[in-house]
Amino acid sequence: MNRKIFFLILFMGITTWFLSSCKSGESADTDELAGETLDSSDIREEILISMLAPSDMAVMLIDNPALSFNKEIINPSSNFDKYNTNSKIALNIGVYTADLSYASLFEQEQITYDYLDIVKDMSEEIGISQSIEKRHLDMIKNNKLDKNDMMKIINESFMNTDAYLRENNRQKVITMILIGGWVEAQYIAVSLSNDSPETNTQLTESILAQKISLELMNKALENVAGDKTLMPLKTDIDKIYKAYLIMEDNMNDENFKDFCHLIRTVRNNYVV
Repeated sequence: MNRKIFFLILFMGITTWFLSSCKSGESADTDELAGETLDSSDIREEILISMLAPSDMAVMLIDNPALSFNKEIINPSSNFDKYNTNSKIALNIGVYTADLSYASLFEQEQITYDYLDIVKDMSEEIGISQSIEKRHLDMIKNNKLDKNDMMKIINESFMNTDAYLRENNRQKVITMILIGGWVEAQYIAVSLSNDSPETNTQLTESILAQKISLELMNKALENVAGDKTLMPLKTDIDKIYKAYLIMEDNMNDENFKDFCHLIRTVRNNYVV
């Protein structure tokens, strides 16, 4: 069985998204997520649960022996302090999760440890309980672990929150984490492609295969027209989807470069 398809089958249907309660004491005027709960008629939860976690998305895209680790392309840890609203934090939990998964795949132990710590702190900031256990951080810090061990820790950390996710009804935060992780995983992939579909054909195939995930996200968000937080994100998804259709109709260097530029622009807007 093709390895890419194997990963898709293996991870599809796993719901490992973080779910949060909001910062106490903040009003909706200061933070657009504070005190706000969306029901399943606004975000189609049955679609969300069929999507990949940011960590699994990174595995799908960049678990490739021909690729290498480049610290310059991930979101710097110093940006952590910039994210001072729940919406920015939720979006960048997804971003940092994709980054730490990329680091883990290439056995960057210190970066994996640092970014797990960042995700833990950000999760706690918006009230996500039991996101990452201290013992997981200690295992990475104190032991020489290979990439399989580190990915196991990352996925176990997410699975620890699964019961909590299902018991709470905060689809908006889940959706923002999902989108942030998807965009960052794509950003890492297009950066490693050097904006050319010929740099690594396996990587290009993996990038193109993510059109399925984008279609699912679009369906999940089809009823959020009145939401001021999610609509800009849906607009981004629509633009990226159109770029996929253009490449599907005519794959060439110019269209692929345009796609890479769009992914880079969207991602950079999320991490500022």
